[in-house]
Amino acid sequence: MNKWLAFAMAFAIGGGVALAQEEQPGAKDFLAGQEAVKANNFDAAIPAFEKALAANPDLFASNYFLGWAYKAKQNWEKCGANFETFLRKVGTDPKAAEQVGHSNREGGLCYARGDSFTKAIPLLQKSASAKPNDKEVQFSLGVALMRENREGEAEQAFSKVIQLDPALQRAYYYAGRINFNRQEWDKASQRLEKYLELGASDTFAPDANFMLGSNAVRMAEGSPEAAALQQKAADHLTKFLAAKPTAPQAAQAHYILGSLAYQRDDVETAKSHFQKYLELEPTGTQAEEVKKFLAELTAQ
Repeated sequence: MNKWLAFAMAFAIGGGVALAQEEQPGAKDFLAGQEAVKANNFDAAIPAFEKALAANPDLFASNYFLGWAYKAKQNWEKCGANFETFLRKVGTDPKAAEQVGHSNREGGLCYARGDSFTKAIPLLQKSASAKPNDKEVQFSLGVALMRENREGEAEQAFSKVIQLDPALQRAYYYAGRINFNRQEWDKASQRLEKYLELGASDTFAPDANFMLGSNAVRMAEGSPEAAALQQKAADHLTKFLAAKPTAPQAAQAHYILGSLAYQRDDVETAKSHFQKYLELEPTGTQAEEVKKFLAELTAQ
């Protein structure tokens, strides 16, 4: 961070006035904060810079350094807030262009890590606009937009991440899930399959299997490859149930698997899945239909 220390000395007080003498309010604490930053002693830097700001709010370079210090301490909210304060106070001064870039990026990432997605988005958007090939910014922007239900914009960010780093697994999952929610079935399948190809033991693998299984059933309708697609659906849904037997989607998975078994006259498998559906959802949407299937199968 040494290259930013020179900036702080030249631009510590609003309007670009040099911090020429320690007699100015807050100057001694500001300089003490600088020395602490040089030594990576953020526990000392934070109170020094905060005392400097309390004595002289125009020492807004302190906010810039506090952003870095709070990042090191993983205090995401204060990290983001200080970078944001620095951005507001420094404005468009060309002497601070590099620091503005860092503040948009780091402030946005800190807010995102702290789940303050509404605050993160505008900073990350500015950072992504300035450096569109920053995959960490694009990924965090995609997550923030997705969490704020702005799925169209989020999908664009994840698509950019996939372009920049085809091996970044989670980008495929998030993009594929958005495609699934938007009923873009082909694109959803391609991305979710790629996600599983990159690592089938990842946290979201069961959910990917559920979506792929559900999707395969849809794609099987009227397809000349219906049998293969139905088997694909069964494979994915079986993997999902093995991992999440009591998940909210489990009853639906049993219903689909029971229906597929019923279609191929696999009586015992169909009965097993339908019975499990009723255990999980005795008054579910398809409960009456399942009871009729079971009565028919039992009579055979």
